[in-house]
Amino acid sequence: MSEQIYNILIVDDVEDNQRIVKTILEKVGYTTKIAPDGLTALRLVKEIEFDLILLDIMMPIMDGIQTCRYLKAEPQSASIPVIFLTANTERELLIKAYNVGGSDYIRKPFFKEELLARVDARIKLREYEKELEHKVETRTQEIAQTQVELLNTLGGIAEGHSTETYNHVRRVSLFTYKLAKLYGMDEKEAILLKNASSLHDIGKLGIIDNILHKNGVLTSKEYDIMKTHTDIGVEILKGSNLPVFKVAKIVAQEHHEKYDGTGYPRRLQAGNIHIYARIVAIADVFDALCFQRAYKRCWELDEVLSYMKDMRGKHFDPKLIDTFFANIDEFIKIHNFYAKDTTEKKHIKLENKRGKIMEWLLKDIF
Repeated sequence: MSEQIYNILIVDDVEDNQRIVKTILEKVGYTTKIAPDGLTALRLVKEIEFDLILLDIMMPIMDGIQTCRYLKAEPQSASIPVIFLTANTERELLIKAYNVGGSDYIRKPFFKEELLARVDARIKLREYEKELEHKVETRTQEIAQTQVELLNTLGGIAEGHSTETYNHVRRVSLFTYKLAKLYGMDEKEAILLKNASSLHDIGKLGIIDNILHKNGVLTSKEYDIMKTHTDIGVEILKGSNLPVFKVAKIVAQEHHEKYDGTGYPRRLQAGNIHIYARIVAIADVFDALCFQRAYKRCWELDEVLSYMKDMRGKHFDPKLIDTFFANIDEFIKIHNFYAKDTTEKKHIKLENKRGKIMEWLLKDIF
């Protein structure tokens, strides 16, 4: 056995059996705990992390089969291997033992060498399983991170092929995640929306460059062409059944809809606009106004907040925009952190404006 300490739970109602198994195991370096019945075993696995459970089948009140069934039903103990100790080796009983999650059985009376060999083999197998689980988890995280980077990169390319537009996509995804969590969305859904938001303007891949990069205000005709990026985005994303692309399709189509029904492409109103799009709309507008683009100047923070406040119930969902303003410091903190990496000459600095901002917010924002 390796130098690592392994904890083994011995569940048996007979003291002599407890003492014999405990002595054998501890002589070779295992640590043990004793449970005289199934209920005590269920309590101990919630308090201590065990590597293996040796479980007697024939016990009063709650036998080993019932105990194992409860152990395997609890997430905290479900993965702990169970070796049954039993004098009864009838076929039907052993089938039940395996069916409830038993890994192996040792027939009583047993030889010391047999007990140690079975225990050592099961411990080694569990360690191997843990190592595989760790590798799978690590690889899964790497793949997930790669997917996020690809989504951000693709979103940045769609936005306009520049470092700043890539940073815009990153910041929008972070603002989206923050607002989604504040709104009450659970972690899994908030992360899904965060990743999907990177593709909110994916349809701009279908807009010609002389419109997408025009240095100035678009004409009415050009603006009509630009607005088609929402439908183009739907066409790009509609062929996938992956959850992130399903959410991205919703966001791509509806993030320019406005709460009062004056947006595009379908002039949806209020609750008819998906919550995903309502959240991304606030994140997108907030970031877009804070940085200079070829077609617009960088707004001052006072202007940005004043505009967004005025758009409450018009462009933006009232509940969401109130949540945004109630937590404005958190959004500006995210903004300033990522603004450090951009090449823009002007960007928001909360430290220099905190007093003025808070005075303005407290004045009449709610």
